[in-house]
Amino acid sequence: MNILEIRTLRGPNYWSGYWKKLIIMRLDIGDYEDKPTDKIKGFYDRLVEVMPSLVTHGCSYKEEGGFLRRVQEGTWAGHAVEHFALELQTLAGMDTGYGRTRETGTKGVYNVVFSYVEEQVGRYAARAAVRLWEALAENRPIDEIKKELADDIQEMREIREDVRFGPSTGSLVEEAESRDIPYIRLNDQSLVQLGYGVHQKRIQATTTVNTNMIAVDLAGDKAATKKLLGDMGIPVPQGYRVRDIEDLESTLEKVGYPAVLKPLDGNHGKGATVGVKTLDEARAAFEKAKEYSRYVIVEQQLLGSDFRALVVNNRLIAVAERVPAHVKGDGKSTVQELIDEINRDPRRGYGHEKVLTQITIDGQTQRCIAKAGYSLESVLKKDEVLHLKTTANISTGGTSIDCTDEVHPRNVFLFERIARIIGLDIAGIDIIAPNVTEPLNENGGGIIEVNAAPGFRMHLAPSEGIGRNVAEHVIDMLFPPGTPSRIPIISITGTNGKTTTTRLIAHIFRNSGRNVGFTTTDGTYIGNQQIVQGDNTGPVSAQLVLKDPTVDIAVLETARGGIIRSGLGFDHCDIGIVTNIAADHLGLKDVNTLEDLARVKSVVPRAVSKKGYAVLNAEDPHVYEMRELTDGNVVLFAMDEHNKNIQRHAKNDGISCVYEDGYVTILKGKWKVRVEKALNIPLTYGARAEFMIQNVLAATLACFVHGVSLEDLRVGLTTFNAGAAQTPGRLNFIEIGDTTVLMDYAHNPAGLTGLVSFVSKLPNKYRTVVINGTGDRRDDDIREFGQLAADNFDRIVIRTGHYLRGREDDELIGLLQEGMKRSKNKPAIRVIKEGPAAIEHAIKNARKGELVVVLADKVAKDLAVIQGFRDEAAAAATAQ
Repeated sequence: MNILEIRTLRGPNYWSGYWKKLIIMRLDIGDYEDKPTDKIKGFYDRLVEVMPSLVTHGCSYKEEGGFLRRVQEGTWAGHAVEHFALELQTLAGMDTGYGRTRETGTKGVYNVVFSYVEEQVGRYAARAAVRLWEALAENRPIDEIKKELADDIQEMREIREDVRFGPSTGSLVEEAESRDIPYIRLNDQSLVQLGYGVHQKRIQATTTVNTNMIAVDLAGDKAATKKLLGDMGIPVPQGYRVRDIEDLESTLEKVGYPAVLKPLDGNHGKGATVGVKTLDEARAAFEKAKEYSRYVIVEQQLLGSDFRALVVNNRLIAVAERVPAHVKGDGKSTVQELIDEINRDPRRGYGHEKVLTQITIDGQTQRCIAKAGYSLESVLKKDEVLHLKTTANISTGGTSIDCTDEVHPRNVFLFERIARIIGLDIAGIDIIAPNVTEPLNENGGGIIEVNAAPGFRMHLAPSEGIGRNVAEHVIDMLFPPGTPSRIPIISITGTNGKTTTTRLIAHIFRNSGRNVGFTTTDGTYIGNQQIVQGDNTGPVSAQLVLKDPTVDIAVLETARGGIIRSGLGFDHCDIGIVTNIAADHLGLKDVNTLEDLARVKSVVPRAVSKKGYAVLNAEDPHVYEMRELTDGNVVLFAMDEHNKNIQRHAKNDGISCVYEDGYVTILKGKWKVRVEKALNIPLTYGARAEFMIQNVLAATLACFVHGVSLEDLRVGLTTFNAGAAQTPGRLNFIEIGDTTVLMDYAHNPAGLTGLVSFVSKLPNKYRTVVINGTGDRRDDDIREFGQLAADNFDRIVIRTGHYLRGREDDELIGLLQEGMKRSKNKPAIRVIKEGPAAIEHAIKNARKGELVVVLADKVAKDLAVIQGFRDEAAAAATAQ
């Protein structure tokens, strides 16, 4: 058994309309193709013993025990691995339940598809599932398999804790998602963007874009915080800042015992020690605090319980009592046994996987036990309480009790005033007091710290009392009701015309005053500036645009490769355009037919929001069928206003865009709204380039349904030129002396067919084409490409392209030549492998008035070569 590839889908994809986060494992099961589970002796019994929880998998029977029944009856390795991967994640604390396993065109090779919660864990689960299959199938010792399984589950838990959002960040992201606010994780920690483009707000854990950095620095300096609060009449314990251990004894004489020692700028209880009663204890605590800060705070320990108040946007949201990890004696169990019993509480888990965290026995725990005069083997008296940690943090095994509803009104005022004094939008205020039901200035309580970026876990899921949705108030602060979080997203897919349609739409919106971010096969652009060069039609480039804080509308060319590789780079779009479906890139990644390709491209209309629009080609049957797949509104475009699909749509009062009587026209039911004559639209070259008219129809319709006025549409259409500046590599005419050079990016038979239809309407008597093959096409597609060239040109120069993609250049050239030999036309053919030399030969040997068509390979480089020849010719003519 061999894993050939593991891919991660992170957005809408062609496998599932609901599950966006999927692992695709391409798996060669080898000899197991002939050994389903019922043919492997003892497989079922070993599986049930090792992983009995698989009984919950209903599989195709949709009932408990369904999958195990399939195993008994006989199922293939790929299907079993899918279920193993899902159950492994569940056992590691990440329950997820979507899976599909499908055969590929290669015998014994399967696509094993399953959902994940954390990407790195999902990828690990894929490999672990294969290992489990092999161990079971090879009849390895059961104890050995169980140990490996337990090790894998623990490893997945540890990976999860390393990569997942913490409880606080996770709660904010979940709350945002519940309001349809999108998010993008900006690093592997807790830096997150909520919203898109100009409407984005960033958070880092519980620090937000609104957090005042002076306030953060102030809260981090505990001495300065205490002084400021004390000066403002807030009850705080007496304390001092100490740098040298020589000053410790004199400071303790002023403060008295019991005392608290903590780092000046520590957080989350790190380096803090409470209940210090002797000088020796103080020295040990001092050294511990110095590990985190140059200065140590030595202060009076207030008597009472430990409370945390959370203030968001100057409003008290929650208060919880925090109890350090502890055990309570029963008169017969050892300390170790009591800890083990607590850790068996189903509410406790590893790290942040559950409401409570398991208590670990570390150095601090050992010190606490020793300080009380006990060891792990000691037996506590009945009801005796032994604290195992010096701080009450939930992450170290502590518990919390919600007491929000018990807070005295004067304390509410006090806590909110403290947040204002420090200046924090989200403040965690630490209080020591007998209770919070009485005013602190009456019961002897006081404020010991104010924390920036406070944790939410104790409030979200307290051990006792009701949980508080504190994240709700943070999102309310960042996105008050009615505040937008999204920018319009227009996604363009199809086989041909994507780039031109994308550029035209971007131009129209830019002319109407919008700051457009758009992606194409040529690069990524913000406004008029190219930010990144290259083929930028995948999810990474889409997210670059969505992360830009200046962009107020995104126009995204969305190609097949990115959809297959990772899914879409956004959760849904406002407008999804499908230009056409034609043979291109077939035979790759299990996309072998036009139907397969249409399924991939249909991801875009399926991602259209309910209030959005799917803009579909009514004349392409594969595209037209996509109207059944979208939740959005369907609008159509066609070159023929009498197309039956257009007419049917019009009878239902649908909106369409058609080419009629020389006009680009909007149909609203039976009414016509003529936008502009095609003759006046430069992109159509006097209405001769029909494939460009199709692009204009799609772009016009998309802009119209999005609300662009007719005036802005006309201006945009009539000012968009088909030159190298606005549409590089798309019908670019360059005059070089008596020769006309036409560069175009036609790269498949359908694209070349449209191009030669346009060329046939030009007056040039002689025609030469510079052609190259692309490696990721089927052999027959490359041959057809060559034959089309031979059918329509009298001279052909074949060169080597950059996109060989695993093929040899001689192989591609040979396939092109095979296709050319099929043509009844017999053009002159020359092979010049080096690209610039091939172009130079075609131009310098052109006959008077000849049209030289260069099929672009690397658009920018080819343009530079052609423009260089033009400049040379112009200089020579001037000199002459």
